[in-house]
Amino acid sequence: MRRGHLVGATRMIFYRRGDSRFRLGISLLASLLGASMAISGLEIILYQQTVSVWRAIGACALCVLIFRSRGNIAALLRPSP
Repeated sequence: MRRGHLVGATRMIFYRRGDSRFRLGISLLASLLGASMAISGLEIILYQQTVSVWRAIGACALCVLIFRSRGNIAALLRPSP
């Protein structure tokens, strides 16, 4: 799974805030997460690193969570009712 990191990072890039509140801490966390996912994905592709099963599962799980929240990282951190 070489594309999970890049797909999740791309979804976060195209997130539209709309009427949601702007919170600096969440915004910085989302930027850091997106940058780390993009760099990790590019590192795997450029250096042809082998990816362990656990890293692939983690990337897929994070990608699914990001798509379920439509790129809204604050929704991932909020407890669900």
